[in-house]
Amino acid sequence: MIRRLAGGRNEGRAFSVDEVALRVRNLIDYDETLAHLTVEGELTDFKRHVSGHIYFTLKGQNASLACVMFRSDAAGQLLWPQAGDRVCVVGSVRLYEARGTVQLYARKLFPLGVGAAARAKEELRARLEKEGLFSPARKRPVPAYPRVVACVTSDTGAAVRDVIKQYRSRYPLASLIIVPCLVQGVHAAESAAAALRRACALDGVEAVLFVRGGGAKEDLSPFDDEELVREVARSAVPVVTGIGHEIDESLCDLAADRREPTPTAAAASVFPDRARELDAVSLYQKRLGACAQTSLDDARQDIDAVQRQLRQNAAAGIGSAAQKVDFLEETMARVLADRLRISAAKLGELERSLNNLSPHELARRGYSLVLHGGRPLVTAAEVRKNDEIVVQLLDGDVRGTVRSVASRR
Repeated sequence: MIRRLAGGRNEGRAFSVDEVALRVRNLIDYDETLAHLTVEGELTDFKRHVSGHIYFTLKGQNASLACVMFRSDAAGQLLWPQAGDRVCVVGSVRLYEARGTVQLYARKLFPLGVGAAARAKEELRARLEKEGLFSPARKRPVPAYPRVVACVTSDTGAAVRDVIKQYRSRYPLASLIIVPCLVQGVHAAESAAAALRRACALDGVEAVLFVRGGGAKEDLSPFDDEELVREVARSAVPVVTGIGHEIDESLCDLAADRREPTPTAAAASVFPDRARELDAVSLYQKRLGACAQTSLDDARQDIDAVQRQLRQNAAAGIGSAAQKVDFLEETMARVLADRLRISAAKLGELERSLNNLSPHELARRGYSLVLHGGRPLVTAAEVRKNDEIVVQLLDGDVRGTVRSVASRR
């Protein structure tokens, strides 16, 4: 029998287990802090299940928290976590109603200790190197004179000031676009990856500077995040990194198209030195002018020599040509005289032949032309008795009438 407790707010009513669990779940689900939080602690009881899920416990000084990472998030998780590692877990706290326990549902897990971070970095480096992500063959050249450059970094740090200083002093002809992101903390890798995507999508961008100032090794751990490293490798334009100090080398440095030791060096490698370029142009102008003058002088000397040679050759050629002209004139005169004699003789023969064929000559020899109807009469069959005919003689025409026609056949 259930006894009612005096002073209770719900006197006379007993809650079911499901109702209590629902109330607890609602309290947790509507807590914005618990829905999106980052928890630090010591990793214990780390276990990978055959289903692909990862189960582990985060231990604090006086409490512990059960955690689970589902297969979809655990698929990219490295093998580096070990019991005793200090880690940072990003996720949300919810009630697991089947067991009545509060759990942290982890989405990402980061190492905090130097040893764990080193193991994670080395394991990821080996895997990505095997994929060819760091191959020199993938490296692309940065344009010598970029027109638009994007810089992905914190917009409040020293690194962005160093980049802007180099840009203004070296090559202000270009356009520099600052794309801000987080460069430290558990959300830095995700923020930087999104900023890289935005930078590459900007119109006209030809190169991306990805920089961060120096710091402790754990501060640079976001630049060893797998998704961020892959984002650098898949960038649509060349990426130049300047992360930390010269002794620092992140996996993003290995994936980038060019790695420089500092943000200042990265900016200097992308923006050409305007003063040096102008000095080089001035020097080239002087060299070109000197070469042009030398070439001009040489050409003038060559022209003078050619002119002298032409004058000499012309004089000799003119004399020889004059002799040839005289010889040709004499030859042509002889040829023409011979041809004229031959032509005159032929003309005389033709004239005599024509005279012999002329009607007058034929008439003198007793031949005359008989016409009938205005046409020459050639045969006896062409006329009949009483036809009118005309006989042409040297001094006149004789007209008559045909009395008879007799054929000689």
